[in-house]
Amino acid sequence: MGVAVALLASLRELDTPADPEALAESDLPLNLRRRLGLSTVVIDQIRRYEQRKSNVSATEVASLFELIGRRVDASQIFEDAGQRIALEDYSGRHLLSKLIVRITPQRIRSYLAWNRVRRVTRRISPGATIRIERKVHTLIVQHSLSATAAEGGTGCSVINGMIRQVFADYRAGDSKVKHTTCEARLGDHCEWSFESIPPSKNKNAVTAE
Repeated sequence: MGVAVALLASLRELDTPADPEALAESDLPLNLRRRLGLSTVVIDQIRRYEQRKSNVSATEVASLFELIGRRVDASQIFEDAGQRIALEDYSGRHLLSKLIVRITPQRIRSYLAWNRVRRVTRRISPGATIRIERKVHTLIVQHSLSATAAEGGTGCSVINGMIRQVFADYRAGDSKVKHTTCEARLGDHCEWSFESIPPSKNKNAVTAE
């Protein structure tokens, strides 16, 4: 799943009501105007992008970031898209690789997760300068497409969702992600810091509650 497909798929899912009766015939035209994700334009575009696979220009992806960034629920859409991208990337791995990850010590799983974060970030923002500071648990990205394309940096939520999903896939713990610096908000780069909580500790915390 490419970035463009993930963005549109997340938009479509969010705009699809859980109760089909919510799209009553009497209000159908109004509902469709409010729910862009249900339009035939979006559905057709998803099909086109799926056929083209990776042959989607950065300009087209930037336009989608800009379009979605105008919505009040933009952060939710972007975060879901980031999770989709990470899930698709991980599901493409060989079964043996996934099994090895499960029996690998947590510290090594965390290292592998960082490598995956870098790889998927490059898919989201090709051409960006990407650096990971493992000692301080930080991802640094310059010239990030997610920051420059969507107004106010809301597009950076796609990285938030991706990071959380990568660490979940690698069973490296639940991660609390904070977008501490953003190019769209006067920063010279984007920066995400996050704390990885080992599953055992997180489980105990839940039990204690």
